[in-house]
Amino acid sequence: MTSGIRWVRFAAPLRFNFKHASANRSESSSIIVEVKAGPFSGYGEACPRSYVTGETEESAIAFLKGYGEDWVNSIKSIDALRERLRAEEALIDKNPAAFSALEIALIDMLAQEKKISVEALLELPALNDNIQYSAVVGDSSPLKTRAQAFIYRLIGFRDFKVKIGSDLERDKRRFQSLPSNIRLRVDANNLYTDADKCANHLKGLSRKIWAIEEPIRAGDAEGQAQLAKAMKARIILDESLLSKDQLPLYEDSSLKWIANVRVSKSGGILRSIELARAAQAQGMDVILGAHVGETSLLSRAALTVGQALKQPPLAREGAFGRILVTRDISNPSLRFGSGGIVRTRRWNFAEAPGLGLSIHPEGIF
Repeated sequence: MTSGIRWVRFAAPLRFNFKHASANRSESSSIIVEVKAGPFSGYGEACPRSYVTGETEESAIAFLKGYGEDWVNSIKSIDALRERLRAEEALIDKNPAAFSALEIALIDMLAQEKKISVEALLELPALNDNIQYSAVVGDSSPLKTRAQAFIYRLIGFRDFKVKIGSDLERDKRRFQSLPSNIRLRVDANNLYTDADKCANHLKGLSRKIWAIEEPIRAGDAEGQAQLAKAMKARIILDESLLSKDQLPLYEDSSLKWIANVRVSKSGGILRSIELARAAQAQGMDVILGAHVGETSLLSRAALTVGQALKQPPLAREGAFGRILVTRDISNPSLRFGSGGIVRTRRWNFAEAPGLGLSIHPEGIF
């Protein structure tokens, strides 16, 4: 049986610029991997972000060049994948996004070989649920924030995540345009170095905020705890929680920490499941996050992670598909509909082999 691997940088213009404290994006930026074994082709995706895991597109490609072919030739079963993942943990810790693309492609291919879904391969519940997503608003102008909020409400969203900037007066105008009857959380993308300054900014918005994502420097557990108490709000850990080894920093369950688990950031489906389960076992709730501009591949992979949780996630991000990117890699594009809901039965994911996405490689490679 012939086998092989190839990869490509994938970029598509976004329908609108998306800005936050760490980046300003006008196009998507992913690495797409194809793994072949005989007649079967599996696909995976990485979103390397230097401000998240320290990776770049160049480092991700270097990882795939150095290790991809060996993994493809040696992994013939899901058990073999799990075993090697444990053996190569240190390497994956340094290249989680790059490995994510390789691992998702391998899992997709292995499930196709058995003619079963990815969930069946991983012995998870079948995916046939209606999945609710959050509205996500970037650090855009007050006028653009108002327009986006209006559209989200027309769609039927009630759960909002909004990026904040450094200009309090500008943020006040932005937040005034948000609907009054929404559940609101904010994301600072490690904008502040001081918990008190961050608290003053957030209090100045005069809005009820139930959770704050990455308000100060990543890994500053003491500062994050200080802010949680000052704001009487929960802290969402994203860049501060890349792997389960960082969980001991957040053992104080009285603060009700929340883990934001993103498949690319965490090193693939299996490691994301492991991290999410470990977080829940420690008393944390979980949000399943997403990278701006990711394709349907990562949105689909995150659905699999959700099927592995003992408690449902507090929120889910992603599934924008062609609502945000002008070009996706699957047809149809996996995206939310009315109410911000993905109706997974529409794609027949429970019965389709592998990830169940129709990928057209001639339009990618």
